[in-house]
Amino acid sequence: MKNKYSVILAVCFFSFLVFLFADQGQNPQWKGTIEEEDGIKIIKNPKEPLFGEITFELEEDLTIGNKEDENYMFYRVRDIEVDKQGNIFVADMSNQRIQKFDKYGKYVRTIGRKGQGPGEFERPWKVRVRNNGDLYVADASFNIEVFDSDGNPRKTVKSEKSIRDFRLSEEGSFIGIFHKLSDLEMITSICKANAQGEIVETYAEFPSNYYIKRDSGDTISGHTSGYEKELMISKINDQSFVFGYSEDYELWVVNDKGKLLYKIKKEAFPKKLPSRLKEFNLGKYQPYFFLILSDSKGRIYVQINKTWNEDVKEKEIDVFCKDGFYIYKTSLPKNTYVIRDGYLYALEVKDDELIKRFKIKNWDQIKTGI
Repeated sequence: MKNKYSVILAVCFFSFLVFLFADQGQNPQWKGTIEEEDGIKIIKNPKEPLFGEITFELEEDLTIGNKEDENYMFYRVRDIEVDKQGNIFVADMSNQRIQKFDKYGKYVRTIGRKGQGPGEFERPWKVRVRNNGDLYVADASFNIEVFDSDGNPRKTVKSEKSIRDFRLSEEGSFIGIFHKLSDLEMITSICKANAQGEIVETYAEFPSNYYIKRDSGDTISGHTSGYEKELMISKINDQSFVFGYSEDYELWVVNDKGKLLYKIKKEAFPKKLPSRLKEFNLGKYQPYFFLILSDSKGRIYVQINKTWNEDVKEKEIDVFCKDGFYIYKTSLPKNTYVIRDGYLYALEVKDDELIKRFKIKNWDQIKTGI
């Protein structure tokens, strides 16, 4: 009898262990909802991420920068781009150039120079690379300068509006954020433009609440607090893009033809603006986010804290998978520009400006979906 009870207890205990470990192996349950509005899927995420918080295990892998060598000396870096071969492009705005380095950090060439002719810039601030190696550079004018993979000028794309940011489609067109001043109101819009820079479709328009005033005479000046509501864009992959206007926590995902595929929402509560910003007429609340990035696995990174001109070392980040589900909360270095193929590229500003590359040691363990 004693042996019989021992067997029964052993079986029960074994069954309990099987149940326990099986339960631990299950994915947590996503607590959001998926709805449809006017034929468009809307993914409504809860305020907490499905997989909780995660730390990106970063190991410094490469540093580019040397104020004793003009090819490695930067002044007011405004963008970093990395192509599929690992080459690094730096928009060195106040030096009026794009610097190209190979994947080992060795200087390759300087692209462009100050001026208003073909292949010349007026404060370059955005740099993008197509899969064929062509380089597109937007500057303070309304133009995009295009170079071939060897850095030779190919053409100038002229726009009727100021280009704040853009992402390339492989067919030669691009989706961009455009600004236009109307009276004393700045209008920002998300548009598709063809290869010649002509706007062929406008998806959405919003007021950009920059503080604009007319000074003595007829001079118009703009002032920024860093808390303006902004329209932002990133490229998920060659077939899709994500953009959002930071007045609401809502993202739109469109394909390379501009068709709206789905919307992403997240339950969130606005924070009040600092009282010192009353003169900027920004309303009562801060923007919901300050930057949108995406990585080479299609994950979307939304920066939810302000770091501009503040002593903040890290960005607070909400991470969504490419299907729109809120999967992680994390933090990243303050000036992160690119996350690609297991590496993170950031700008470090101290006495000088340095381009840093970090290996993400747990890259393969970070989930890409649910």
